[in-house]
Amino acid sequence: MFINPDGRIYLIIFLLTLFNHLGHGQISINGNPQLSSKINSTIDYIYNLEFDKSEPLIDDLHQTMGEHSAVYLLKAFNIFWKKKPFKIGSKDFTTFEGYLRRSLELSESVLEDNDEDVEASFFSLAAHAYLAQLYVDNGENLKALSEAKSCYGYIKEGFEMVNQFPEYYFPCGIYNYYREKYPEENPFFKPFLWFFRSGDKEEGIRMLQKGADKAIFTKVESNIYLFHILLRYEEKPHLSTPYAKKLFDAYPNNLNFTANYAESLIFENKIDQTKELIDPLVESENYYFKYVGYLFLGNYQEKYLNDYESALESYLLADEMGSKLDLRSPHMDSQIYLSMGRIYLKKNNETQAEKYFRQSVKKAEFSLIRDEAKEYLSNL
Repeated sequence: MFINPDGRIYLIIFLLTLFNHLGHGQISINGNPQLSSKINSTIDYIYNLEFDKSEPLIDDLHQTMGEHSAVYLLKAFNIFWKKKPFKIGSKDFTTFEGYLRRSLELSESVLEDNDEDVEASFFSLAAHAYLAQLYVDNGENLKALSEAKSCYGYIKEGFEMVNQFPEYYFPCGIYNYYREKYPEENPFFKPFLWFFRSGDKEEGIRMLQKGADKAIFTKVESNIYLFHILLRYEEKPHLSTPYAKKLFDAYPNNLNFTANYAESLIFENKIDQTKELIDPLVESENYYFKYVGYLFLGNYQEKYLNDYESALESYLLADEMGSKLDLRSPHMDSQIYLSMGRIYLKKNNETQAEKYFRQSVKKAEFSLIRDEAKEYLSNL
């Protein structure tokens, strides 16, 4: 298994950039516009996959700031985007996790001397939150719960400060939405969540929208999650597309955002607008994007060109590539198998259609796909 490759970063950038507002027990960044500007530039370069520019800046920040938790969060963020998807147990995975653990060690060391150090608390939250996401994406649910519990106290403080710092709209919005939605989709977690205060899905979306509008440093993350939530959970592609487009326009080199924009347009039935987004995915040297690109190319051939034979070839190629390269994403697989089921149904091959519809149901992470596959099965 590997870290979820759809671009979700969770809380790292939120915490990483709060130095501009807060003082802390390590090096002082508050009131240092040159250092703050360098950090923001580094983050923009990483999002746009310009690692030849981000890495020298990170090295320079390391020299300037020394052993600082923020530096290791930047290192983790950089390797996440540069190397993903990487499998658990791989060298890159170990390096990524090591950066997060080192960041956590440094922030907790500050808290040992001053447990009211606000920024150190935030860096601890960032590391715990990203580790929780990492473990969830790799099916290690008990480890994820342990990290989530460590985050909880810090998030409660954020609710009290959201009006003071717009950056808090992001983590508080994430908490409000996922506290209710995630156990609905993943019943395993329900017995463990009595410890956590209730959330509010609608309020969570509103807070993320405020973050996308008012925040400076968490604007990108708010847009990422609004795309993800509104499309894959809320099934409202007409609302998710504007957020996906913002990211695509701002970071044209980042094929994750290209893929997100294409996916949202496909579900909005604006497939005629996707071809120039699909081409760079298929032509990419990164095999994960080829895998996703052939899925979307099949959608284009099937739903826009009505070329079912070519579409089936594209879906089979995506499936084969995923198997050979061990780059499978359950969400993308569920779409591949749903699409193959549709094609075989058009070819009057109900045996094959049923096979792939059942595989789609099994793989689906979201009811957006699962319900459609189940409906086809019920009509066979």
